[in-house]
Amino acid sequence: MLHPQTTTTPPRPGGGDDVSCAYGSNKYYALCGFGGILSCGLTHTAVVPLDLVKCRLQVDPDKFKTIGNGFRVTVREDGMRGLAKGWAPTFIGYSMQGLCKFGFYEVFKVFYGDLLGEVS
Repeated sequence: MLHPQTTTTPPRPGGGDDVSCAYGSNKYYALCGFGGILSCGLTHTAVVPLDLVKCRLQVDPDKFKTIGNGFRVTVREDGMRGLAKGWAPTFIGYSMQGLCKFGFYEVFKVFYGDLLGEVS
């Protein structure tokens, strides 16, 4: 365990006392990191087609005149798969960013909170 449980877990909505994990446990940190992977990796990957067309508009404004035209030209030339170019590095990079932001935030919050002690 990174940090032994020193606080009580707040009650869950609905009144159940059973919790999926204890605050400050390894499972808690893993779930926070997984939440970061899902929230950052998936959302940024979903925007890849729009970002691809936006970049093509900036690079070749004569060929790609509007966002709608950019989507049509890309699909016509590359098919639907053409809209997904670059999804893998985007997913991996933003997933790692989310893992670190959400996971390490919780680790450091507990670590530095314990160093400072309780504020009264």
